[in-house]
Amino acid sequence: MNSQAWIETLSDLRDSGQPCAVVVVTGVRGSAPREAGARMIVSREGLVWGTIGGGNLERLAIEHGAQLLERTEPASESVVYPLSEKAGQCCGGEVTLFYESFPWRRRRVVVFGAGHVGQALAGLASYLQAEVTLVDSRSEEELQPKLARERDFDALFIDSPEEEIDAIPADSLVLVMTHSHALDLEILARGIARGTFPYLGLIGSERKWARFRKRLEQRGFTEVQIATVRCPIGASRTSKEPRAIAVSTAAELLEVMAPA
Repeated sequence: MNSQAWIETLSDLRDSGQPCAVVVVTGVRGSAPREAGARMIVSREGLVWGTIGGGNLERLAIEHGAQLLERTEPASESVVYPLSEKAGQCCGGEVTLFYESFPWRRRRVVVFGAGHVGQALAGLASYLQAEVTLVDSRSEEELQPKLARERDFDALFIDSPEEEIDAIPADSLVLVMTHSHALDLEILARGIARGTFPYLGLIGSERKWARFRKRLEQRGFTEVQIATVRCPIGASRTSKEPRAIAVSTAAELLEVMAPA
């Protein structure tokens, strides 16, 4: 077996956002099914790659790896397994297994507004390594520009986009850039009220933001709540061209999604 294949498999699982755990034989005493250094990769569904010798030991290891993946944070630990009849093994030795879990999953980026900037940002989904969804109150046929036929992002067309705020995961990154300032305000207000999103951005100028701040204050939002909004969005303000805004905003999103 290619000694580097497990790294390639781990990379593929990371890119697809599939949680997994690596199990490595780190210690052997007496007779054992595999030598130190043998490894396998498991998911919640079972074995993905490799083997540590099969049998009951491997079954126990797969079960333990799946249990580690129930945790939201990465975990690592070593477990000693006596290979006795009690454990369903008759080797008579002892094996130490090291577990390291990778609870990967793709973050959600929800963009309210499927216009020029929204489509340009959604087109960077693979660069962001995120699940991107465009939400718009218009039908797909009404959009200008038209959505690409082949795309690696989702599009949702609903009459009341602001209601979607309550349905998306709490750790989603949310951007507001619809064709209507009134709708922008409604979506933004719902997002602030929910108060869970690590990123809540509004496209627009400083002047637009000043007007929105005043309206949000009139609705009773506090300074602390209003301060959770990023406006203008983007890591830089060098261009108003849609693709430039999208790239700048993507860079800002990557900073937020980066591990602490």
